[in-house]
Amino acid sequence: MKYEPTRLEIFLTRLAFLLYGKSVYQAFADCLPFNGNEQVLDFGCGMGTVAYYAARKLPNGQLTCLDISERWLNACRKTLRRYRNVIFLKGESQLLANESFDVVYCHFVLHDISDSELERVIPALTKSLKPGGVLVFREPLSNTKKISVIKYLIEQNRLIPKNSRITDIPVMGNALENVYIKQ
Repeated sequence: MKYEPTRLEIFLTRLAFLLYGKSVYQAFADCLPFNGNEQVLDFGCGMGTVAYYAARKLPNGQLTCLDISERWLNACRKTLRRYRNVIFLKGESQLLANESFDVVYCHFVLHDISDSELERVIPALTKSLKPGGVLVFREPLSNTKKISVIKYLIEQNRLIPKNSRITDIPVMGNALENVYIKQ
């Protein structure tokens, strides 16, 4: 799958980041289960809207930002230019090493992936987690069928649900946040 955002999409995302960064992206990053020394994956990092807040919570850890888009990765590099604990990867989930991450998070990404691709992506994300590792996702609640597919695939890959909540996100509407643990 090849995808590059338009300049308008990048501009609108940057604008949303500037206007709603704390209430949308920092609020999500603040809920991520970090102690500060974890190896973390931002899957589908985009321009780094969540990564900007996550990287500062990892003073002794490392954040890997993965995206299929070179344009998004370039925007992410700019957003995170002051952080030294970040690695940028272009490509797909096959690049991920087994049991290499303590936390994997996806913010408004999985709903854009076809069901057939999710059948490849979710097992790869699961394998990339260390035992006891955590997978966290936030997705728009408007697409309940897609959320059902995502949850089904995650649970088929033996991740155990830890908690779930619905949040109201400014401008974006209601979203579902789920946390899963790898046994």
